[in-house]
Amino acid sequence: MRPIVSDQNSLRNPLNEILGTQANVRLLRVLANAVDGPLSAPNAAEHAGLTIPGAHKALKRLLQSGFVVRVGGGRKHQYELRRSDKLVRSMARLFQSEKERYEALLRSIKEKIEKLVPFAHGAWIQDFPNEFGDPMIIGILHETKHLAKYIQRLQKQLHRVERDFDLTIEVNGYSKADLPDLEAHRVTPLYGVLPFPDKYSRELFAAPLTHKEKEKQVLELSRKLAEAIEFDTSLVRRAREHVLRMLRSDLGFATRDIEEWRDILESYSIRRLSRFLTSTSQRANRLRQSNPFFAILDFEERRNLLKELGKKK
Repeated sequence: MRPIVSDQNSLRNPLNEILGTQANVRLLRVLANAVDGPLSAPNAAEHAGLTIPGAHKALKRLLQSGFVVRVGGGRKHQYELRRSDKLVRSMARLFQSEKERYEALLRSIKEKIEKLVPFAHGAWIQDFPNEFGDPMIIGILHETKHLAKYIQRLQKQLHRVERDFDLTIEVNGYSKADLPDLEAHRVTPLYGVLPFPDKYSRELFAAPLTHKEKEKQVLELSRKLAEAIEFDTSLVRRAREHVLRMLRSDLGFATRDIEEWRDILESYSIRRLSRFLTSTSQRANRLRQSNPFFAILDFEERRNLLKELGKKK
């Protein structure tokens, strides 16, 4: 039996087509608010978590819809949203609302964790729901003597969050002795220090380094970041949003440096920011220790950065 009993035309109901597959939705989300400016098909595939052939196929359909346009020529074709269209602008706002809802959820969970004492050593999202109705799993690292009571209190604090977002949240507690075998890129940090190693960071920083060697390594990372922001300016927006979120919390002595980063990210051009990241001035050296770009890189971006650095070792 056919689930659809009558046809609808693509002129009156274009969203049936452009939002009709997960690949389309993923690509539209990336083009709407994950990057600033056009993307090549391989880059769009990487950002959207698609295969390159799958991204090409979906982009072809989106081009036919007229809501995505191609820019450039030859083998350097890139794709972007046709933002002059009213429906496209509304769709972009929808993806922005989706992002804001997710950030509000994480913020609500963090607020509950930050208020409980004695403070946990670390907290992370261990598993996201695969389907509607599945629970979100949060991991907590704490001292053995506090763990059971802390988990009980946190679960009670999270009841309000569950009601607000119509979501089931389960909390798994761990001591240092029974931490699960996870990689950093498989979890989402919420609070404290993430207790899981990133395999690329582990390989890169395995050898003990002197203070001077560490400073040299951080400077080289900053140089790679300067190259990255010139290629993908959305990194600046993401870093600025991260800094603003940090300033909503009491950071103690670190607040001054984060405020300086806020001012830099809000006023510096890309060219000026790139030069600051690679500067060896006293101010640049000091602020490099709290560089917000290191915090906002996703797993793939961090891996690529560290691999490039590793080639120079």
